[in-house]
Amino acid sequence: MRIINPQSIVFKTAVIYVFLTILNVSIFVLMVFENQLDLIAENAILTSQHKASSLKYRIDNIIGAGKDLTAVNINKVIKEASSLDISTLALFSEGGKSFVNVVDGKLIEKDAADINELKMINMAITRQGFEDKLFYHSVDRKEKRISLYIPFTYSEDKLGVAAIILEMKDIDRQMGYLYRQCLLIGLLVTILHIGFALLFTKMILMPLRKLNEATDMISKGNLETRVPIVRDDEIGQLATSFNEMGVALQRMRDEAKGANPLTGLPGNITIAQYIDTCLAANRLIAVLYSDLDNFKAYNDKYGFTRGDDAILYTRDCLAATAKRKDVENVFIGHEGGDDFVVVVDFEYWETYAKSFISTFDRGIYQFYTSIDARNGFIESINRKGERQQFPLMSVSVAVVANKTRPFRRHAEIIAVAAEVKKYVKSLDGSCYAIDRRTGPISPTQRIDPSMIPRLPSSGNGV
Repeated sequence: MRIINPQSIVFKTAVIYVFLTILNVSIFVLMVFENQLDLIAENAILTSQHKASSLKYRIDNIIGAGKDLTAVNINKVIKEASSLDISTLALFSEGGKSFVNVVDGKLIEKDAADINELKMINMAITRQGFEDKLFYHSVDRKEKRISLYIPFTYSEDKLGVAAIILEMKDIDRQMGYLYRQCLLIGLLVTILHIGFALLFTKMILMPLRKLNEATDMISKGNLETRVPIVRDDEIGQLATSFNEMGVALQRMRDEAKGANPLTGLPGNITIAQYIDTCLAANRLIAVLYSDLDNFKAYNDKYGFTRGDDAILYTRDCLAATAKRKDVENVFIGHEGGDDFVVVVDFEYWETYAKSFISTFDRGIYQFYTSIDARNGFIESINRKGERQQFPLMSVSVAVVANKTRPFRRHAEIIAVAAEVKKYVKSLDGSCYAIDRRTGPISPTQRIDPSMIPRLPSSGNGV
């Protein structure tokens, strides 16, 4: 069961979206409800005003031309009101005296208007006089009733007011329709929001989740993971960049499989591939095979940990020499143990070899005790189990180039380098030598020492 993470962008987006959906639905429904409610009330008022206008016209006909408000005339007004479906009617004088009071078609004894009715009578008369209004009305939405106060003239100059109450009979049906209409609008807005949420999830959240899952897979070492997103927008560009990163990481891992675990430098497989690539491109190169002299004796006396430190120091000397401004395109590899391989353009090989040897010799003393460094040798056990004096560590560099010999693959260079290396290690101190032979490659061809330059162990030749 997946636990919801409150900190996730999906959870935060969902919370914000639900809030916005509720807010939008509430606003839309409230706007529609208030607007329609006003229309319903306005329609009821217009209907009531139509009846009031009709009653006003009939009252004026009955008691017009200075007629008095007699019982006969009052009965006529009541009949006319009943014909207009008005069952509640009261006739008042200007001062609030009650002439007749009919409630739901029944006569009710009442001498005068109450305070609220008197207020409404005054409002109706005032509006007729100052605003030229036929009548005054008030709406009681709770009771669903409309009260209208209609001024009229009797006995030539006296003012009276007819108060009628009309029920808003159709309002229940209209309110039911309004509720259904609001429910439908709320449902439509919710559906639109859900559709937009699904679209947003498909376009943004799902791709982000796929990217997150792919990142997690790559972090666990599964560099073959790819994100199946093909789009022309920013998400598609991000997915493309992510996939390209995965390819690059996979390539780097494959190359690093051959790296030496101690120095981190490329190992045998990468070295061989690099040399073969250079030969296939007809690039003039020099391959420098370097190893430490008297390294076993040093290991036996000082231990493997100090021996590893000496190997790392050799690596650092090779790397520092590669940073010289007068040397370019340097590849450094580590075959294992104290054996290193350097590939440079042919024109830089001697500059590199001299600088490397000089750098190595200047700092090698730090790996010895002061007594051994001052003596210039150490005492250790040789392969025969006998105690023997060994010189301090030095470095031998065997150089093979394809300038004068047609090498086709790295194995041929290795074979020739083994011959040169054997010769160089027979010399004392740090030195280098290059194979300058020409013609076909023949492992049985002996090396001519005169064709191999040598740098003295002092390094003064740099």
